[in-house]
Amino acid sequence: MKPVDPGCTPDFPEEALLAELDVLRRMLEEMDKPECATEGDGMVIMRLCSGLSLEGWESLHNRRDLRDWLALPLSANPFPYLARIQQTLQELVFLSEHDPLTKLYNRGAFERILSAELVRSARSGQPLALVLLDLDDFKLVNDTHGHPCGDRVIETIGALLAAEKRTYDSAARIGGEEFALILPGVGLVRAVGVIERLIESARSLRILCNGVSQPLRVTLSAGLACTKGKFAITSDTLYSLADKALYEAKAQGKDRLVAAPIADLTAPPDKTLVRADEKRFLFTGAIKG
Repeated sequence: MKPVDPGCTPDFPEEALLAELDVLRRMLEEMDKPECATEGDGMVIMRLCSGLSLEGWESLHNRRDLRDWLALPLSANPFPYLARIQQTLQELVFLSEHDPLTKLYNRGAFERILSAELVRSARSGQPLALVLLDLDDFKLVNDTHGHPCGDRVIETIGALLAAEKRTYDSAARIGGEEFALILPGVGLVRAVGVIERLIESARSLRILCNGVSQPLRVTLSAGLACTKGKFAITSDTLYSLADKALYEAKAQGKDRLVAAPIADLTAPPDKTLVRADEKRFLFTGAIKG
């Protein structure tokens, strides 16, 4: 006899409801988004499910990943249901900004954070460092040991970055085997020390993969770009400098760090961004001094 879900009455048609939701989901996915949806109008589709409790809904949710469906009771206390909706929204926000394998920031979040930190750096006159890191010879790992082992290597490097960074640093996976670190308030000399230690930590790792007799050893190449915050630098400019430095690290033999010239000394200021002291002069005629 099939066990009864504690969150449903014995005669509650779980399978029928799941089938109905699957059909409706496919229909909605195939529909063109109406113009009225962009103007604030829309329709709420409701389905009365007598005998279904929050626990029962959680069971169905886990079986079909129903995070895009909202459930509220007709007469029971709504707060547990609202708390579950809030938790779902938080989970979706996390997923939208984080890489599912490493749980580091994804490329989109990285670009947003870098732009914001560069604006903050220019306004405060504080340094900022950007580091691009790439696993050396990673294709060989996948080709030799398989993609599950490659995923294990990616996860391990992601965990290393998460453990080594400061609370207010930002670590991201921005490509297949490419990572990035944003280091606010860190200048060139200090950043070199941080990344050299990180490369050494990666070099000392011994990564175990299922079905592989010997632990794997990996190395990282890194490109570093810094701004002193003397004037505004765009994210594209700083990224390009770090990317060229990373390319040079690969060309020099990998497993090393190459630092680009300081951005403030090599690139003109971006006229679309205005520092805080320049704004002060424009509005008050006074300068900081």
